[in-house]
Amino acid sequence: MNRLLLVEDDMATCMAISSFFANEFEILVKNNGFDFLDTIKEFKPQLVLLDMNLPGPNGLKLLASMKEHLHSVPVFMITVRSGEEEILKAFQLGASDYITKPFSLKVLEVRIRRWMQKTRSESVIQIGAAVVDLLAAKVTIDRSKTDLTQKEVLVLRYLIANSGQVLSREQFLDYAWGYDFEGTSRTVDNVILSLRKKLGDTNDRQAIIQSHRGLGYSLNLPELLK
Repeated sequence: MNRLLLVEDDMATCMAISSFFANEFEILVKNNGFDFLDTIKEFKPQLVLLDMNLPGPNGLKLLASMKEHLHSVPVFMITVRSGEEEILKAFQLGASDYITKPFSLKVLEVRIRRWMQKTRSESVIQIGAAVVDLLAAKVTIDRSKTDLTQKEVLVLRYLIANSGQVLSREQFLDYAWGYDFEGTSRTVDNVILSLRKKLGDTNDRQAIIQSHRGLGYSLNLPELLK
């Protein structure tokens, strides 16, 4: 059963959502913003419903803190705030949807189902001989499965989103590690090397992930450019 993390301090809303989705999700309720990332790591939800106004860090701060998890965990904001500034900020920070209170539980259910179906259909991609499931973080080659690390998934997502473009090591670091990362660009090289091995990308002349001396890396998948 999929797991849903509900971060909401209004008890009536918690009870209504928990009751309505009881047969579809294993639900964990948090009534404040404290220890949020620890809960994400321990509970490993497939979906987060996140209120804006909470005791402790607010919803936008919690959303911003989830950067490295957003590739696999969609976040629906549920809030009484309906101002354009709040909505735009939430989407800029990576929210998958924004739902203002009061809302219909049936409408929420439809939006969740559509998003999860869409996400699942777009998460599986063929890269050379490898079938990559970005949500499950797995690579399959000839029925042999290999796990991807969190950073490998982020780097691969960034390459896919910018297929055909040369991306610098600094761009990878900003996207996958964050602006406050204190390591070196060699970290990117190590992740790329590991990705190539797991994808079976060993033909230097026709490499799928191509190296550009002094510039960075690009993904050579013509079908993504159509």
